[in-house]
Amino acid sequence: MTTSFATRFPLKVRLALHGGTLLVGAFTYLYARLVCTYICSLSPPVLLSTVLGLSGVHMLLREAVFRFAPEPDASRTPARHAYLLSVGTWVVMGFAAFTLHLLLYRDFPFFSHVKLAVGYWLLGGGIVAQVEYLLFEQLHPSTSSPVAQLRERLGHRLMEGYVVFTTIPVLVLMLVLVRMVGEFHGSRQTLMEASILAVLITAAALVAAMAYGTSLRRDSEKLLEAVRRVGSGDLHPAASTSRPDELGLIALGINDMADGLRLRERIREAFGRFVSPQVANEFIENYARPGRTAELGGRRRDMVLLFSDLRDFTPLSESLSPEDLIEVLNGYFGEMVAAIQKHGGMVDKFIGDAVLAVFGLTEGTDNPAAAAVAAAREMQQRLKDYNTRLAGRGLHLQAGIGVHAGEVVAGYLGCAERLEFTVIGHAVNVAARIESRAREPLPSLLFSDEVARRVAGRLDVREVESVTLKGVAEPMRLFTLARGAEDSQAA
Repeated sequence: MTTSFATRFPLKVRLALHGGTLLVGAFTYLYARLVCTYICSLSPPVLLSTVLGLSGVHMLLREAVFRFAPEPDASRTPARHAYLLSVGTWVVMGFAAFTLHLLLYRDFPFFSHVKLAVGYWLLGGGIVAQVEYLLFEQLHPSTSSPVAQLRERLGHRLMEGYVVFTTIPVLVLMLVLVRMVGEFHGSRQTLMEASILAVLITAAALVAAMAYGTSLRRDSEKLLEAVRRVGSGDLHPAASTSRPDELGLIALGINDMADGLRLRERIREAFGRFVSPQVANEFIENYARPGRTAELGGRRRDMVLLFSDLRDFTPLSESLSPEDLIEVLNGYFGEMVAAIQKHGGMVDKFIGDAVLAVFGLTEGTDNPAAAAVAAAREMQQRLKDYNTRLAGRGLHLQAGIGVHAGEVVAGYLGCAERLEFTVIGHAVNVAARIESRAREPLPSLLFSDEVARRVAGRLDVREVESVTLKGVAEPMRLFTLARGAEDSQAA
């Protein structure tokens, strides 16, 4: 269904457009009264009524065109569409003025009728329409991405303006010379000389405009390409232009923006080494913005907790120098973290030689309990391999792992000046209690009956014992992987 294009223009805008029509009419009246030998012979009321009549017709014509014109297609912006429609009304009114005057005053010279149309064609359709174009652009800013839908070129727009503002003054001067030759019997040699100069100067100006527009378009496309590269993740756009002007400042701004993004990524990466990468990303996205402050507290979540601790750590720390101890622990933690993250877990914290990890905090794991048990089994295998490398130094590490599932509170703990993301709840304590039982003669991997229930049908498990844990009122059944399940899980 065809919609009214006039609904895009408020009343005050249409009044401003009609004001341009009256301005051109006033110019035409003064020009005819003061310059044209034949038109100025008409009485002022007659000439004024003609000009006002033409202006009124132009206002009605513009309203009708804007009202009944269809919406622009995808290849043309609304502002460009309105501009072309406006230019069309100015051209039509120029022909109307010429035809009306030709019919009313047949004894006037031909160029007297042309001069009446000049105001509508050159001043209206040329100069005033360019001002209207700017008004249309302010009314209809582009809502689509300029990169994805570039329907106007800066160089083309600049070239169009140069053509209008260069050729129209030349044409006006040439019309004056033609009038001098035709009406005042001036020298044709003068007209020929002026015509040659006008053509040469206009051509030179247009060539310069084309060169400048091409340069401007090339620099604009460089900036667009730099923006595309940053948007695609390339944070080294190396934006540059050939000019030390506003476009040069934009290029510097793009490079500074890329520097800021690189710094943010380095902060994110460094932050992710102190806390989980998932927590680092969430914190930066939610709170590392102007006007946002970190909110203390958390929310209840059902998660699977994995607690691992080295056995006989105190004698080990006494037998090694601090530097060697840190080296051994870092190697151990590197293996454990790799296993946890491989199965979708998040390391919550390191507590001395212990590791607390959570599963089910982020999306993407269909069974966090099975993932936690798989991570625990891989942690055991990685510790075995790590001990092989430590054998030459006479070291052998042993660790116990406890896994439990339940409701905890996950969030930010501390104060506004010092925060820590962690999980708190009874389930965390139970996981630590289960880990304390994971020592000889029991298996080094134990998990609660709740975890066993959640992995039923996916893993083969066997019950190890039923024991009353500290802080737990009822006896708890503890499980581990069955012999065959351990082998298949390791594979």
